[in-house]
Amino acid sequence: MEAVRQAARLASITGAGLEIAYVMDTGRAHADDVEREAEEVLSRAAGRAAELDVRAETRILAGDPGAVLVGEAAEEEVDLLCLGPDAGLIGGALRIGQVAAHVLREALCSVLVARPDGAGFPRRITCGVDGSDASADTAAFAAGLATAAGGDLRVLHVVPVFRGHDRDWTLREDEPNPPELEPAVAAATALGADPIREMAMGRPEHALVAAVGRTETDLLVVGHRGVSGVRRVLLGSVSEYCAHHAPCSVLVARLGSTDR
Repeated sequence: MEAVRQAARLASITGAGLEIAYVMDTGRAHADDVEREAEEVLSRAAGRAAELDVRAETRILAGDPGAVLVGEAAEEEVDLLCLGPDAGLIGGALRIGQVAAHVLREALCSVLVARPDGAGFPRRITCGVDGSDASADTAAFAAGLATAAGGDLRVLHVVPVFRGHDRDWTLREDEPNPPELEPAVAAATALGADPIREMAMGRPEHALVAAVGRTETDLLVVGHRGVSGVRRVLLGSVSEYCAHHAPCSVLVARLGSTDR
C-alpha cells in the first residue's frame, strides 16, 4: 500500500496515469479464494489512490510475479514500475525480496522501490551523477520530480576511492561546478530547480547510501548503470546496491528520453 501511495503521489504531481496490478502467484498453492482476495486488495489500493485525487485502473494478472510485472510493464510501455521491497526489515541483512530484485534487474523501464515515508513525499530528493550525458538525463528527471513536488534536490558526485576513510562536502554558492557535476546542474537548472551541489569520496554505493541517511532524503534517484563508471564485474551494480540498502525509497531511472 505504501508503493500505491507513492505511485499515486507521483502520478498526481506529474499528471501521469496509474494502473494498479495484483499478480496471483501460480507457483504456489492458495488456500483461500485468491480472486476475491485480489479484488479486495485492489479495491483498497484504488481507494488509497483516490485519496490523492488519482483515479487508477486496476488489473488482476497471474503467473510468476516478477516475470509478469516485467512483461506487463514492457507490453503496456510503462514509464515507471512501482513496488514495495516485499521482504526484509529496516536494519536487517535482507532488505529486498525475490520479486523486487527480479524487477530491478530485468525491467526495461524505471523502477521505484517504495519504503515508508511521510505525506509530503518526495520532499528531499538526492540524485547520484557521474558527469555523463546519461546521468545529466537522470538529474533532469529528478529535477522534474522536485519542481513538481515543491521539494529540495541534491546532486551528488562520488569520486571513487576504495581505500581510506569516506568523506563528503557541500559546495559553497560561490564555488564553480566541478566537471563531474556541471552537466547535471545545467540540466536541473534548465528545469527551474536550484540543486544543492555535493561531492563525496569513497565507494560510490556506500557513499550514496550514507548521504541519504545524513540528509534525511526520502527519494534517491540513480541511473541503472550506477555512477562513477564503476564496472559491474568489479563492484556489482551501484543502483542495485542502493535499492537494497538505502533507508529511503529508491528510483532506478532507465530513460529512453529526457521527457519520460
